[in-house]
Amino acid sequence: MLTMTGCFKKVTTNTTLIVKTLVESKSGEGQLPTNEAFGYIYYTDKEEWTIESYADAEAKVITHIATGEKRTMPDVESEPYTQEGLTSSYIAMPQTSSPALVVVVYPAAQMYAYMWRRNEAENLYKTYLTLIFHTWKTDTYQEGNKPGYSWTVVPPTAGQTTQP
Repeated sequence: MLTMTGCFKKVTTNTTLIVKTLVESKSGEGQLPTNEAFGYIYYTDKEEWTIESYADAEAKVITHIATGEKRTMPDVESEPYTQEGLTSSYIAMPQTSSPALVVVVYPAAQMYAYMWRRNEAENLYKTYLTLIFHTWKTDTYQEGNKPGYSWTVVPPTAGQTTQP
């Protein structure tokens, strides 16, 4: 009789996104932490949802691209994340499903950022992300360059309709 030996380790895809939010007011100026940002997550079947305006981002509303259906109750809302040695500029959002539309709003500058994120079997109980709101920029821009970790940041002058 054969005996099976080895280690059966549970692999998890759940993670808590820990987002550090920073603000840069002028090009080349230092980046300062902000505790004014908040975030939320919507779990969706596909990447067919959009944020139509800053007002929708702030109100936590997403719209289906094809049908116009609106969702107004996020699956997850952020909480301040505090740990010894960290500033108050961190927010935490548990991600337990995929795909997810992750949104962070910075009301002081009427800006928001979003990313589509899929869970992976990584056994990362915490995933640390950084998001810099460059308040001096007037066009939509990318922050970060790795898929699933890259933000699209929308300043107030970039127009009313955006499509994640």
